[in-house]
Amino acid sequence: MKELYKILLVDDEEEVRKSIIKKINWEEEGFLVVGDAENGVEALEKIENLNPDLVFTDIRMPYMDGLELINEINIRYPLIKSIIFSGFDDFDYAKEAIKMGVIEYVLKPVSAVELTEILRKVHKSMDEELDKKRDIERLRRGYQASIPILREQFLNGIIHGSISASEIDYAMSEYDINLNNADRYIVAAVHIDDMDSSIVDKELIPISVKVNLLENLKYKLQAEVFSMYSETSIVILTGLPEKMSKNYIMSILTEAIRDVNRAIGVNLTIGLGISVKDITDLHRSYTLAKEALGYRGIVGSGEVIYIKDMEPVKSDKLKLEDIEAKEYINILKFGSDESIAEYVEKIASKLKESKVHSSQYQSYMINVINIIINLVQDYGLELSVLTKTATDYIDLLDKIKDTGGFREWLLEASINIAHKIREDRAFTSKKVLEEAKAYIEENFADMELSLEKLCKHLHVSVARFSTNFKRDMGISYVNFLTNVRLQKAVELLKTTDEKTYIIAEMVGYADQNYFSYVFKKKYGVSPSKYRQQG
Repeated sequence: MKELYKILLVDDEEEVRKSIIKKINWEEEGFLVVGDAENGVEALEKIENLNPDLVFTDIRMPYMDGLELINEINIRYPLIKSIIFSGFDDFDYAKEAIKMGVIEYVLKPVSAVELTEILRKVHKSMDEELDKKRDIERLRRGYQASIPILREQFLNGIIHGSISASEIDYAMSEYDINLNNADRYIVAAVHIDDMDSSIVDKELIPISVKVNLLENLKYKLQAEVFSMYSETSIVILTGLPEKMSKNYIMSILTEAIRDVNRAIGVNLTIGLGISVKDITDLHRSYTLAKEALGYRGIVGSGEVIYIKDMEPVKSDKLKLEDIEAKEYINILKFGSDESIAEYVEKIASKLKESKVHSSQYQSYMINVINIIINLVQDYGLELSVLTKTATDYIDLLDKIKDTGGFREWLLEASINIAHKIREDRAFTSKKVLEEAKAYIEENFADMELSLEKLCKHLHVSVARFSTNFKRDMGISYVNFLTNVRLQKAVELLKTTDEKTYIIAEMVGYADQNYFSYVFKKKYGVSPSKYRQQG
């Protein structure tokens, strides 16, 4: 069964529209005519409700021609495709239409046979585009199946202690794990200290580090290097012969850090756990390797940190004081963007300069995040207002894995919520709405009275005002202004002998024809007939 694509026909001649609709067996060709319109203005109104896939439009129309309509569609509804049909064999029109992404330019008059051929071509093109979109998921699954995912799942399972001894014996052989005849086992956790390199693109850094470590270690240690699924980190799992010392392992890992820096241009810190005799105890070594990484704020980056060398270690205290929290809240509520940026920099500097275990960094950042969450809840907002990359609390907590990413997130989130607080403050008062209505009543005759002009007068956001106005009034700003103007026009038609074009200007319409069109659309008759009927 063919995919049915929805079409909206736009032409200022009703007979032309009817003729086109009758000419074609639309459903047989895979299309459904969901509506028609006599000009661009009406078409845009219908697009919002009908959601067509394709707009078939004439060029020459009153109020808004076909090219203007397509330009608006491209801005507001970029997924909708357009076909131009016109009786004007004009190269400039065709050239402009092609520039705007029109998929077909059809000359009138067009026969049913020609139109059918065009529609089949368009349908085939739209089917191909749709198939490509649907294939993305299939390609993604195929790609995932093509990589040695089971091997890494197994290695992840070992260090998390979730695989039984019997399963380990089978998988070690099945997946060719390089840990045969080891007397002991040890885990090293690798942290990439920075994600900026002049040598390798940012998105390629993790895989480049992993490949480099594999090459560096394969002739020196009996090691497996793999990525963690639950965390954006790399793990080195090593099988040790009986007489290999801890100092030897650390020297090899230190050389590997230097080689990665030379080859890729990034710094690594490696946390080393304790060695264990039983492979099923590797989760203990992994947990302590991560704990060792937590001391990089004290020891410094670019080092191998052995957990037994670090406990107990005294460090500074990192705490968000009550006065700091109150100051931050105050700045979010009433500060400028500049003052917010300065305060975020102050928080980031405090994190950077403190020499503490990572658990203290995380505790500090959680406290900062909670301040923002509480403000979001106080103002009845969604978490998505904070940032495009975090939509729930778990996403936010993911930001505390490194202080660099946290600083970027905090600046974006702080600015966003401050803007929302300002907007909400402006719109909680009914004064804004009343002032808007009063301004419209006083200035309806102004032909330049746009939504932007009104919002500039009110000193409010266009998008926010438009949403709140429609919510509170039950009608959009444009429709409200149109109603005010038409009510004033009716009063003038009843109480004066002024000509229609004069009345049109008096109520804010520069074009008498458009005034008549809007008037007739609301009252069913032209202004002249309305006056005659009393």
